[in-house]
Amino acid sequence: MPVRDRDRLSLAWLGRSRQAESAFLIAALAVVVLACEPSERAPGGLPELPDVSVESMSPQARELIVEARRAALSNPGDAEAAGRLGMALQAYELRGHAEACYLRARKLAPGDWRWPYYLGVLDSASGRHARAAERFAEAMASRPNSLSAALRLGSALLADGRFDSGLHAFEEAVRLAPDTAAAHYGMGRALQAGGSSERALQAYGRAIELAPDAGASLYARAVLYREMGHDDLAAKEFVALADTDREEPRWPDPLMAAVRGLRADKHQFLSDGLALEQQGLVQEAAAEYEKAVRIDGSYVVARVNLVSAYGKLGRFADAERHYRAALAAGGASEELHVNWGTLLAAHGRFDEAARSYRAALDINPRSAGIHADLAGVLERLGRPEEALSHFQAALRYEPGHRAANFHVARRLVDSGRPEEAVRHLLKAREPVDERTPTYLYGLADAYVRSGSLRKAAEVAAAAATLARQYGQQELAEAIDQDLAKLGAALAPPR
Repeated sequence: MPVRDRDRLSLAWLGRSRQAESAFLIAALAVVVLACEPSERAPGGLPELPDVSVESMSPQARELIVEARRAALSNPGDAEAAGRLGMALQAYELRGHAEACYLRARKLAPGDWRWPYYLGVLDSASGRHARAAERFAEAMASRPNSLSAALRLGSALLADGRFDSGLHAFEEAVRLAPDTAAAHYGMGRALQAGGSSERALQAYGRAIELAPDAGASLYARAVLYREMGHDDLAAKEFVALADTDREEPRWPDPLMAAVRGLRADKHQFLSDGLALEQQGLVQEAAAEYEKAVRIDGSYVVARVNLVSAYGKLGRFADAERHYRAALAAGGASEELHVNWGTLLAAHGRFDEAARSYRAALDINPRSAGIHADLAGVLERLGRPEEALSHFQAALRYEPGHRAANFHVARRLVDSGRPEEAVRHLLKAREPVDERTPTYLYGLADAYVRSGSLRKAAEVAAAAATLARQYGQQELAEAIDQDLAKLGAALAPPR
């Protein structure tokens, strides 16, 4: 691809030592920063502190911002006070006002890396990737060992189409922290964009080793495999994606953590908890949800999440405490009853689980998922006909519901109606996940009972392959035994 004029300085350092390359990149981009901001360097004084309307904000937000602004006005020459106000404003998504504060702090303390860093974060969020790259390069000029600045610099350069420069920024991040998955993931993105497919595969592989639950690396490698014509490898990667959170690898970012820490309101704690739970950090997520309910004991959504989180952690008593507190606060929501019912079912308390699911259905009688959950516990209670009625109800509201289709099909097979069962089981084949081998095995059985042996053999072979991919060895061996019988039945007579 053509090399842009602004890339020539950074491309000129190819072949130098890694530290020399890094220093040259930072210096080159810092020159661009100074050249591109005549208005900020023009005479006429400092950028004004913003006048912020806080009447509609929460009491915590008002107190934080009003106090920070009072301190900044009382100390007009203090970069720390101006920057602190910017952080408070950024914490509450007032980005334009925050930018004015950071520009003021940066002019008062030009050697402090925090202010260009925060400006870069704001620019990236607004899609101003070229300027964001300049800000992060300026931050690195003052703080060359900052991993977070190197990673953000690389991402900004990639978003601006400067793949070679982005690659060097990520290589610097790897040098600073070799075991950081985000750095290797960034390298993979840059190498893939630049056409270096084999090296990109290596970088993605290392990122996956370091952070196997961050699905973005796995997805990127799957797409790259497909681009390279390795459809079989791509298919395996897409299957494995079901066990990940699809998020990019995370890294420690102390400056942004400081901004988030200023927002001590229940919504921020809830948001932080959700982000942690997506990473599989359930205990840490529960701690954030607890902070939210300490601020507002009637914040039902946080208590609903605590029921689920403590259930995953095996802390039944804590889960029940939040369930009862949510009910007392008038928060009898569908999600609350479903989470509690799921936890009760996991502890074998099926009668109570059924009552909880029925309470959820009283709120949302058209939920296919709740009907299917209730049907599952009714089967465990030995009430198959009532369970079937709820599986059928699930299909009325969601004809493609996988579990309901499977269980209805199972009953049809038992009653001697395999052709009807096949129609239901065909709907349960996708998406591909750890349940698919079982569903395909059921489909193969229905094909056998309806006399379609070749179709049965094809489906059973696919089920065995998937069972092995998901580590379901016993299931795979059982399918193999049936495949052997099918092979004998399909063999031509001697």
